[in-house]
Amino acid sequence: MQLRKTLGAAALVTAATMASMAGCSGRDDDTDPPQADAGCIGTCSPDSGTGGDAGTGGDAGTGGDAGVQTVTIREARLLDDRPQIILEGVVVTTVAYVSSNATGVSADFWVADPNNPQDGIFVQKYRTDPPNTYVPAKGDVLTIQGYVQNNNRFRDREGYRKVLKNNFDFRGTGEATPMVITKTGTMTPPNDLPVSIDTGFGNSDGGTGRPNQEYMGARVHIQGPLTLTDANPMAMKRLATPDGGEDDVHYGFEVSGGVLVNNNSTFGTTSDGGTPRCDYRAMVNDGGSVTFPDGIRGVWDTFTHAPCMDGGTSTFSCFNDAGIVPGTTNNWTTVLYPEGCDDLQGEITPAESPLPAAPGAQTE
Repeated sequence: MQLRKTLGAAALVTAATMASMAGCSGRDDDTDPPQADAGCIGTCSPDSGTGGDAGTGGDAGTGGDAGVQTVTIREARLLDDRPQIILEGVVVTTVAYVSSNATGVSADFWVADPNNPQDGIFVQKYRTDPPNTYVPAKGDVLTIQGYVQNNNRFRDREGYRKVLKNNFDFRGTGEATPMVITKTGTMTPPNDLPVSIDTGFGNSDGGTGRPNQEYMGARVHIQGPLTLTDANPMAMKRLATPDGGEDDVHYGFEVSGGVLVNNNSTFGTTSDGGTPRCDYRAMVNDGGSVTFPDGIRGVWDTFTHAPCMDGGTSTFSCFNDAGIVPGTTNNWTTVLYPEGCDDLQGEITPAESPLPAAPGAQTE
């Protein structure tokens, strides 16, 4: 692939360097040092023999020590050997996670090329990546210098995924080189890309497939009408014991056309006061039904489940096994990630209540 330009290794990198961190996880739930990425001992690195590179689409043949390369998102997804790159003028489309402490802000979010919105990529900012106070917001226009790589297979839900972040996971010895984010403006993000189950979009065949990899990292609008067809698909089940024993938690649901939807941002209540969210799984499990007349929206990207090897359930702080899609031999599949309930405009039909007893009727 012909890259547009190559910069010296010092370009855009600030003099600040990242403090040495224990463990392997970019998300640390504000522990200091962060918890180790379960299953990762010593130097953390992706395993080339773990079911494929999620979303590379092939080997671009541009790996190696070529300095810091300024590339497009499409070019970045094709790179191997975990090079340091620069993305210019990308726009934040969806924010998945933000957490902060006195050290700084950690955040997971997606960016896209505003000129080619089908080209998107996941970004994971560690709290000491400069600027340490940056909080991503939809519409931020950014220049990012970091390392493109495949997330470690022991990361629950995010394993195998193409990601841009610092080089902590594979740096070997010495201090990590931070990812540097520069906000250059704001804009209206691109419109969600219209797609349809009528053409087979999103049918994962119960998690055994990896449909529509050409859309990974991009926001899509799966057009309606759609129906929530399975509130408890095996592919989204939490494996809470080493032998895959019984557990009621599922990380999402299935809608018409075999499309899997992650419900991390819509189940239960909000974390900032407990406001009920659109927990459609719970509504269907209570006997109701849910339809989406205008379809559903979100980011299309990879999903894997890296269960706790000791039978625990806190998968971001336990010792994880390698990620799999439960009920299959597949290591990862592709699913929809809504940003929140605004992306899932559902119409709910509650379960029918029994008729009240007639006056004077005998009741037990």
